[in-house]
Amino acid sequence: MGKRSKRKGILVSFPAHGVIVTAAGSSSRFNSSNNPAKKKKEFMPLDDRSVLYHAAAPFFSLPGLQIVIVTYSEGYRDEAEVALDNLLFASPVPVLLVQGGETRQQSVLLGLEALASHAPEIQFALIHDGARPWITEQTIISTLAIATVFGGAAPVLPIHDSVKMIDREGKIVSHVDRTGMATVQTPQIFRFPEILEAHRRAATNGKAYLDDTEIFMDFGGFVGTSEGDLLNRKITVAQDIPESEEPS
Repeated sequence: MGKRSKRKGILVSFPAHGVIVTAAGSSSRFNSSNNPAKKKKEFMPLDDRSVLYHAAAPFFSLPGLQIVIVTYSEGYRDEAEVALDNLLFASPVPVLLVQGGETRQQSVLLGLEALASHAPEIQFALIHDGARPWITEQTIISTLAIATVFGGAAPVLPIHDSVKMIDREGKIVSHVDRTGMATVQTPQIFRFPEILEAHRRAATNGKAYLDDTEIFMDFGGFVGTSEGDLLNRKITVAQDIPESEEPS
């Protein structure tokens, strides 16, 4: 099994790469919160654009980008096109919308297969949550630099709060040592042939995976870490979007 390592990386040149932005989730937690519009979180307005637009836009400015894949839920293609706005035609980089699967893992594999069909020559795949609209070029570049060293990389943040194990009744049952623990963000970046093969194998072994780093490591890959960004948070409930951006 692979290991998670941390090391400084220097990106001398940008390798050919493709991006997958995932927007095929159900938004069940988002729509169970204070969201009267019952709209998918990726399509919610944010700073005169959409959440999805902001999640995807920073990737377009990086050298070496060959293609962007955006996954969407069945029946939401039109909404995805509207949310992406001029990203669909203002860049010379092709943008391909791919209908996702029933799970995030299935959707990512479909995105990877689309990369294999349309840009098989790429060296790296960058996989980003469409519900993380505050991603920066700096985080993308630093994570890509680490991935060129180890083959895989993800931005992480150390855990500063105390961590407890809770039972079904809500009682604390144990106290977890947080030393060495971290929360992981996206983009998660991998050598393309290896992550494609890992996802293909993971699709047939019946195991439920937490994220793409686990899949990559389960089939022998190594994952380094870059410094995460507190602002690069994931929108989970309606309250995560600034009040000024919520629909009236």
